[in-house]
Amino acid sequence: MKLSQLFAAATLGLIFSANAMAIETSVMIRAKAVDAKYIGTSVGGVKVVVEDAETGEILDQGWINGGTGSTKAIIKEPITRGQVLTDDKTAGFLAKVDINSPRLLRFKLVGPYAYRQALQEATVTSWVIPGKDILGDGITLNMPGFIVDAWTRVLEGGKLEIYTKASLLCGCPIYPDGPWDPKNYEATAILMQNDEKVGELSLDFTGPVGLFSGKTTLEQAGYYKAIVYLFDKTTGNVGVDRTMFEIPEK
Repeated sequence: MKLSQLFAAATLGLIFSANAMAIETSVMIRAKAVDAKYIGTSVGGVKVVVEDAETGEILDQGWINGGTGSTKAIIKEPITRGQVLTDDKTAGFLAKVDINSPRLLRFKLVGPYAYRQALQEATVTSWVIPGKDILGDGITLNMPGFIVDAWTRVLEGGKLEIYTKASLLCGCPIYPDGPWDPKNYEATAILMQNDEKVGELSLDFTGPVGLFSGKTTLEQAGYYKAIVYLFDKTTGNVGVDRTMFEIPEK
């Protein structure tokens, strides 16, 4: 046998040996909205990529799907140390990685995919040991933001109505006396023309669930942009949407 053939055979042997030593290890990955519940199917799911933090090798990828979890356990009652907040119906992605030694992995999340204007990205690294599954609540990443969906209605005489339907990033609803009360949030529209701010309009909660609106009048004709945001001054959480409209000549 030629030297090159011996080298190739030895290399293949090492590869097969390494693969044989690899152990499939499970890691549960979840996404949680700030001050709210788990992000899953109801808002389009969250994309997950699991990669080696040092080499960039992708070891697994998939989607976080499932329910938002128990409002009682997550929001209404105090959480005790070591308490498991999830069950088999709670949104998550069970990654499977084949590793033969401890590896520092990067978990990258992007979502929620049903609302592209609300897309957020979260990343964390963690060591994973072969055969030592990480289950239960698993590795949970908090994702900031609100889902804000804004639109306008232009009437005669430059009259403008601005609306937005808003929710937590998990899709959890905003309504009076609920877990997420509208009085805790500031809804505002910033009006822009030619990249210059021309006004600002507070949006009042008009309900019944998640709807905020406001009215104003614009004297100057032309194209405008409304940047609508929802802000929680307690947590610093922010969500934004942008919409274009035209005020016609009188």
